[in-house]
Amino acid sequence: MAWSAVGKIFSQLVQFVIGIIIARILVPSDYGIIGMLGIFIALANTLINSGFGSALIQKQDRTDVDLCTAFWFNVVIGISIYLLLYFSAPFIADFYNVPLLCPVTRVYTTSLLFNSLCIVQYAIYNIRLDFKTPALINFFNTIITGVLGILLAYRGYGVWALVIQSLFSNFFNGLLLWYFAKWRPKLIFSYNSFKQLFSFGSRLLVSSSINTIYSNLYTIIIGKVLKPSDVGFYTQGKSYALLPVNTIQSILLQVNYPILAKLQNDRDRLISAYNKLLNIPLFILYPLLWGLIALGDPLISLLVGEKWLPCVPILQILCLGFMFTPLTHINLNLLYVKGRTDLVLKLELMKKPIGFSIVLVTMNYGLIWMVIGQALYEFIAFSFNCFYTGKLLNFGFIKQISCIFPIMARSMIMGAVVYYVSILFDDNLYKLFVGIVLGVVFYFTTASIMKDRAMEDLKNVLREKYCK
Repeated sequence: MAWSAVGKIFSQLVQFVIGIIIARILVPSDYGIIGMLGIFIALANTLINSGFGSALIQKQDRTDVDLCTAFWFNVVIGISIYLLLYFSAPFIADFYNVPLLCPVTRVYTTSLLFNSLCIVQYAIYNIRLDFKTPALINFFNTIITGVLGILLAYRGYGVWALVIQSLFSNFFNGLLLWYFAKWRPKLIFSYNSFKQLFSFGSRLLVSSSINTIYSNLYTIIIGKVLKPSDVGFYTQGKSYALLPVNTIQSILLQVNYPILAKLQNDRDRLISAYNKLLNIPLFILYPLLWGLIALGDPLISLLVGEKWLPCVPILQILCLGFMFTPLTHINLNLLYVKGRTDLVLKLELMKKPIGFSIVLVTMNYGLIWMVIGQALYEFIAFSFNCFYTGKLLNFGFIKQISCIFPIMARSMIMGAVVYYVSILFDDNLYKLFVGIVLGVVFYFTTASIMKDRAMEDLKNVLREKYCK
């Protein structure tokens, strides 16, 4: 957990700072063009993976034949999808009525080839519980390619600065993962191995594809109906809201999946591990999200300038919905480790019609209502995902809500206090400084007084680690 946290937090922090610098140079429409390709990149990566990475981690008797089979399958799918997108680029540009999208698509999607070469390597690091190596690779790669992106943006490359930065990031990341993994594929492909991996991964593939289409449907509709700048405001607002969520969630999911997979046959230890792996991350995440809601306006004004202020309400609304996102994925993880990808697919087929209906209704009322609908769906998805967890492990919606309620309530009160105190100041810098200091002091003081279990767990971890 420590190495995963170091890698994610420092990399996200560096990426955040670099993103701020680039956003101050570029215009919203540049980000909008990249945002329009979001669904194609996300869906392509889902298809390339095909659930094989998760299948390798979950499989207890995996062999080198399994690794080689998964590798060659991923590579073939990666090449096929890249060629499909390359020849589809003119149609994508015509759909959005943005001619620049044609060359951007053909260059930007080259990163899919690099990604297809690294899925098995990522699985190997996870199987070994080696989070240190990928963390260090990601950190240094983020710095190097971030500086490249800043230089290109400053020299006037516009959207191409984002494209080239992404390409070099995927290339260097893949190169270093290969070098340190010490695993090389052989010319082996086993049909029996493929059948076993695909039986687990196929249902995961379908459910992930449905989820990916839904998650990126908003950028398609906004890009088609509104302007590229609106896509830019949406994608930036969403990315700022997702920054703490993805950082905490990626740490949580990366670590807990291989650990929980080892406990898949012991229900009591599985639930105990779930609670331990969940409490501390949410103890940190929820005050960050409520802090973003309270201080979104001065934060965006100071960091990226007033030209980005339209993304503030998007950021605030999505922060509310994304509070349930880690819980949603944790519940799915519990089903993965039990090998019940059939239930994961069943849940997606139950949830996504509701999600698509919300999109179709809210799109008639403008961008803000679409965002409200997206936030509402996050809570609905969490509620549905608790159903099978409750049936299989006796750890359903009520028990999970009771676990997170103290942290949620205290974070919400902290956010209200920070907001009402910060509006007493006119200067954005004062608002931000006073709000952050007050929020930190208020949150940890109340947690200490109430002897919060997550805070006690955090103290125990630090004490055992550093006070031996």
